[in-house]
Amino acid sequence: MVVPSPPPPPIEFAAPLPRHHYSPGVMTLVIQGLLIARAGQRCLAAVLHLVAEWLPGTRQIPCANTGRMWLLRVGLYELIRPKERADDWVWILDHTVQLGGMKALVIVGVRLSQWERQERGPLRHEDLTVLDVMPMRHSNGAAVEARLEAVAQQTGAPRAIVGDGGTDLSCGISSFQKTHTGVARLYDIKHKMALLLQGQLEKDARWAKFIGCINQTRSRVQLTDLAFLTPPDLKAKSRYLNLPPLVAWGRKTRNFLDNPHDLPGKAVDREALQEKLGWLQEHREALYHWSVLLAIAETAEHYVRHEGYHATAADELRELLDGLAINEAALRMETATLEFVAQQSGRAMGEERLIGSSEVLESLIGKYKGLQGTHSHGGMTPQVLTFGAVVLKKTTETISKALAAVKSSDVLKWCREHLGLTVQGQRRYAYAEQKPDTKLLPQLEGF
Repeated sequence: MVVPSPPPPPIEFAAPLPRHHYSPGVMTLVIQGLLIARAGQRCLAAVLHLVAEWLPGTRQIPCANTGRMWLLRVGLYELIRPKERADDWVWILDHTVQLGGMKALVIVGVRLSQWERQERGPLRHEDLTVLDVMPMRHSNGAAVEARLEAVAQQTGAPRAIVGDGGTDLSCGISSFQKTHTGVARLYDIKHKMALLLQGQLEKDARWAKFIGCINQTRSRVQLTDLAFLTPPDLKAKSRYLNLPPLVAWGRKTRNFLDNPHDLPGKAVDREALQEKLGWLQEHREALYHWSVLLAIAETAEHYVRHEGYHATAADELRELLDGLAINEAALRMETATLEFVAQQSGRAMGEERLIGSSEVLESLIGKYKGLQGTHSHGGMTPQVLTFGAVVLKKTTETISKALAAVKSSDVLKWCREHLGLTVQGQRRYAYAEQKPDTKLLPQLEGF
């Protein structure tokens, strides 16, 4: 019996990339494992060693540090590659802040023509182009304007810039508009809805009482048999973004109070339940009213994410909000929402639709922080380059092109110029310089 020879390995695994030890297939597999599977660098290297014999044509598996450097090189390639010049760019910008005194200004862009071709809808990471990632120790209007001007040298002036209203961002955009008069400044719909919610909740005395009860309840139930009813943690920043999870928790928990039942293998103490959570009953009406305010905000956010700001946006949104103005607070919320959308939409020309949400950038920053992981205690590290790697289309062709164009020395040079020592590096240098005081040695003996 003749045993057939194994099929040849796929072309991407057959030979190493020129001037590299590894094939494009292995490189792509590592980068996709880090970005898509969200595997840790050392964990991924260990798993690949376990399955290496089943990978066609694979002779050796890279170590964790090699995979990390590939990721940084791909990210730097996306950041520095030439960008197309066009007059329909929309830029979205925000800061990411970590341990230490440094923050990074991140600017991403999308072409309006591209957004229209994909039938609009919420933006995805792969729709973005990373235009600038700039670590800075002090961010102010002048610093932001300088980075906007630098990006304009690559792409031309954008049609619009979307931001969250931060002081330094607002000042920088305003200064940039003075020399680029055709640029529209747009406010992110989610941040605006959070501010409108804040305005209504601050007028409602029930809200402050509710938050106080939430904090007391968490400490009273989390170490008891009622821990499964513990309220969600509250955000320290953007506190009014706490409303969605709190309303959801309040309504579900109140329903459980109305109809308490034992859990599988565990009886529920009804008396303790009423003692610790019975206060929710007095907020029944408030929870309903707050859920209506939330529905107005979420309807507006959903609409703008999908349809953008355009000439008929306020009229279309008004129809979607019909019937939600159940009381004076809801009417104020609805009126302010429609006025805001009409104001922002007034910056669109003709049948143009402008992007009105920066949520995709917030998601991208969240992905970066997840990749940063255990390095976060070192402050801002070279992992900041992974913004580019996340949005780059992760095919063998694009990754091969990126790794052929950017060397490890290019990454090291960029990090020296823009990052300097991380907080962890500063800590090592500080403690390494310390030497025992010889005058104290006798007293310290036997300590």
